[in-house]
Amino acid sequence: HIAFGDNDRPGVMTANAGRTYLNRFAIQAGEKIVIATNNDSAYTTASDLAGSGASVTMLDSRREIPFSWRSHCDTAGVVIKSGAAPMKALGGKAVSDLTTAIRQGNSWRADRNIDCDLVLVSGGWSPVVNLLSHRGIKPVWNPELACFLAPTSEEPILAAGSAAGVWDDAACRTSGEKAALEALELIRNPAYRTAAQTPGNWECPIDPLYEVRPAKQKLKSFVDPQHDVTTDDIRLAHHEGFVSVEHLKRYTTLGMATDQGKMGNIIGIALMADALGKEIPQVGTTTFRPPYTPVSIGALKGRNVGPHFRPLRRTPLHDWNLDAGGTMTMAGLWHRPWFFARSGETISEAYVREAETVRRTVGLCDVTSLGKIAIQGPDATELLNRVYSNPFAKLQIGKTRYGIMLRDDGLVMDDGTTWRLTEDEYFMTTTTAHAAKVMAFLEELLQTRWTDLKVHLTSVSEQWAGVAVAGPLSREVLTACVEQPTRVSDEALPFMGVVETNMREGIPARIARISFSGERAFEVYVPSDFGPAVMQSLWDAARPMDGCLYGLEALGALRIEKGHVTGAELDGRVTIEDAGLGRMASDKKSYVGSALRKRPEMVKDDRPRLVGIFPKDRREIFNAGSILCAADNIAGYGEGWITAVTHSPALGHWIGLGFINGGHEGWQGRDVVCADPVRKGNTAVEIVSPHMYDPKGERMYG
Repeated sequence: HIAFGDNDRPGVMTANAGRTYLNRFAIQAGEKIVIATNNDSAYTTASDLAGSGASVTMLDSRREIPFSWRSHCDTAGVVIKSGAAPMKALGGKAVSDLTTAIRQGNSWRADRNIDCDLVLVSGGWSPVVNLLSHRGIKPVWNPELACFLAPTSEEPILAAGSAAGVWDDAACRTSGEKAALEALELIRNPAYRTAAQTPGNWECPIDPLYEVRPAKQKLKSFVDPQHDVTTDDIRLAHHEGFVSVEHLKRYTTLGMATDQGKMGNIIGIALMADALGKEIPQVGTTTFRPPYTPVSIGALKGRNVGPHFRPLRRTPLHDWNLDAGGTMTMAGLWHRPWFFARSGETISEAYVREAETVRRTVGLCDVTSLGKIAIQGPDATELLNRVYSNPFAKLQIGKTRYGIMLRDDGLVMDDGTTWRLTEDEYFMTTTTAHAAKVMAFLEELLQTRWTDLKVHLTSVSEQWAGVAVAGPLSREVLTACVEQPTRVSDEALPFMGVVETNMREGIPARIARISFSGERAFEVYVPSDFGPAVMQSLWDAARPMDGCLYGLEALGALRIEKGHVTGAELDGRVTIEDAGLGRMASDKKSYVGSALRKRPEMVKDDRPRLVGIFPKDRREIFNAGSILCAADNIAGYGEGWITAVTHSPALGHWIGLGFINGGHEGWQGRDVVCADPVRKGNTAVEIVSPHMYDPKGERMYG
């Protein structure tokens, strides 16, 4: 193309594009068309468009016009203006006029405006030399044709037709026949040396025109329309000292768009040569890299698609869960049971039944995917006391504690439980999604900040299979499955207690009495190889008690009823106070994030705080991701957002968790709307405490 003022305006395109629209797609892109050229090829486009009924004006920067085309255009009604070029495209959302320029010696002078709705530009042709360039053969500048051509080489690659700089149709056919004969000779005689083809065949020589720039005219002329690189950007690069063509490319991003420089590289090199006072061959070219033609990402996708897109981790209970009727879903990189539907049940019916059963009798859930880290060494307690916001220094052997881990900036990174097994050994559990992140964080602390601590960390997530046994009858199920039932009595294993014992048939186990559901519950960990056998034993004991297996959907319903947080709430924007866990932030010790969590912005009373959400009309439903707004100001970012929703079997209606400015105390008695304009519309809701079920936690004890 040719650089001129506002040549990125809609309605400016290459002459070849206009011809393709007409002849291939039967689309005449404009009615009053101006074609600007510096070579013979654009006259074919002018003739075709004039034949389709368009009014065509030719601007040819050359003084000499091909005689054959002049007479042909006169017959077709094409107006030809020699020694003229486009200076500036005018218009708003489309071209409406074109300001032209005429030659004045070696420069240009503004002329007049032409009424038009389409401007087609032909600035010459660049042969496709890229394949040979990929083989390390440098293209050579041909000043007569104003383009780079591939030189002769020892490569068994032959250029023919326009790829060899041959433009005329008849000459292109002759060139192709010659290349075919030479290819056959190369097959017969590999030592044969090919001869270079004779390029050219324009009736009138091309005018090496790259930019139309009249004196004292301030124009914004684009060289690379995709990356918005202008002629002034090229000159600025020279002024800043980026005179190498490779530096020019990186400074301006010229030629780095999807066309890979097809549109603008020649112009950019020519302008840099002019600024340097050199010839174009002295500036050189950038490195051509494959692919020459854009290739869709789908063609490069390889094997890592569908289920192979990312690594898939299966728990030791995977096959057992499938045999038991589980429908699986992704949790992090793990496959976990989503729900266990009975015949004819939908997911909604299945998870509601599972959650109701856990509250009423007992349920079993595969929790193997939780991150598990073995922490050992004389300074293990000190490490935990430094990384958790709450105290761990006095945690007794045989006890577990829920902990909050902060980032350096004071925001919550992860939560989990840590069990003290011996004086210098702990068993840490993390959320499924952040297991690797926590492990890497702890290693970084030990290796770069606290190198004096004598602690050894080992990721043991795959070594232990985990089962949550939750519900009022959970102890009865465990009693039936351990060798020493007294080890899991209320006295021997109180809330937040830990025991190491054996399941039936001597299978070693670690059992902690902790609850994510809000019910009396236990987590049982056994070596992975024993996972299916222990799960079957627990299920054999739970099934006669009208127990159930439950998956992530029911687990989510149970935890939302209790107001327990997960990654949906701990999304990297939340402080420990925002999550309603401020009481777990110790003021008597230093820990990671302890200083920055006290920044003024982090302790403001009107920060978004964790809340529970009920629909005003208990028959209504609402969606996670919705925006919470004051009823009289439903706009913008609102006052908060919803992170999780579920139907609550215990409460008999839909509920949700989310965050709202100031917390639930500031919104009691105020009208709030759940705004969801794309999916459902507005729903009137009320803001309540996040602890919507058993707020005193009495069901976890006894």
